[in-house]
Amino acid sequence: MKVLDKYILKQSVANFFFGVILFVILVSAGDLLFRLAHLWLQEGFSIGEVIKIFFLSLPSLLIYILPVSVLLSVLLTVNRMSSDSEIIALRASGVSFRRLTIPFFLFSLWVCAGTIIIQEVCLPWASVELKEIGQRVSGGELIPENTFFRDDSEPGVERMFYVKMIDPEKSLLLGVVVQEYDEEGLRRIINAQEAFNQEGKWVFKEGIIYEVGEGGEIERMIRFEKEEVATAQSMEEVQKVQKKPQEMSFLELKNFIGEERSRGRKTEKLELILWQKTAFPFASLVFVLVGVSLGIVSPRSGKALGIGLSVLIVFAYYVIFSLGSTLAEGGGLSPFWGTWMANIMGFATGGGLLWWKEKN
Repeated sequence: MKVLDKYILKQSVANFFFGVILFVILVSAGDLLFRLAHLWLQEGFSIGEVIKIFFLSLPSLLIYILPVSVLLSVLLTVNRMSSDSEIIALRASGVSFRRLTIPFFLFSLWVCAGTIIIQEVCLPWASVELKEIGQRVSGGELIPENTFFRDDSEPGVERMFYVKMIDPEKSLLLGVVVQEYDEEGLRRIINAQEAFNQEGKWVFKEGIIYEVGEGGEIERMIRFEKEEVATAQSMEEVQKVQKKPQEMSFLELKNFIGEERSRGRKTEKLELILWQKTAFPFASLVFVLVGVSLGIVSPRSGKALGIGLSVLIVFAYYVIFSLGSTLAEGGGLSPFWGTWMANIMGFATGGGLLWWKEKN
């Protein structure tokens, strides 16, 4: 490795950790710290347990923070080099902008690999640990939203529960959609405002039942105030086994999608989450190209403008990412193209800016 590469990497690493600390503070300063303070002051958790919960919550944040920190690191490093006329000196000695990008690109590959490890290893492990600790909070979880679980305890019937939220204090499932399958396929869809487990039964309140025919069409719609189905599953078991798709590793989610397909179920939303797991880590590579290009174009900007520019670029990236995901969810794009659209546009934009700066 040449002296230039070591010089750039040394500055990039320092700015990267500055960005990680900064964005962790900004992201966790709201809801997460409030929840931790509630656990410490009102739930009787020790300060050691609260600190442990904080660190266990970090993997879900770092998946998004690490690529953004790469962008800030590149902007700050290139801006500093530009303001000290180091870029001009390098250009005068024959170093191209493409050559200048190599150490940044190498660093982003390390961050990309680290993000994948956090996503595939640390996040699933931390989620299990949080659930175990969360049983102390009224027997419930810390953040039980937008999850699903399977109930196949009744012979010949399998039910897939999609739950918006769980109220652990009242042992209620809120915003419940249940797909009920028998040996021939989907037979009923139960949509209820709330549900609870009572004496070996799931009790649904205030909802609609859609009865599905053999061809997959809705044959009848029934409104109800109360509906009961048999189960051998307890509420405590539900709270222990539930796992969000985002908390699964790539292979876990891929296998789960395969199981769902074998049962003839729609998997578009799950496939969207699956490909998101590949798109987010590689955003680091996109941000390097964009960051180097804009850092050269806007020298003498300082840290404040560097942070502001990072926020704007990330905002634009996630707007495009959300648009692509929405199109994919609606069937306008495949899950892969929907989730990777922002990365592809970012590569094209960053590469185009770098080429334009090289020519001019």
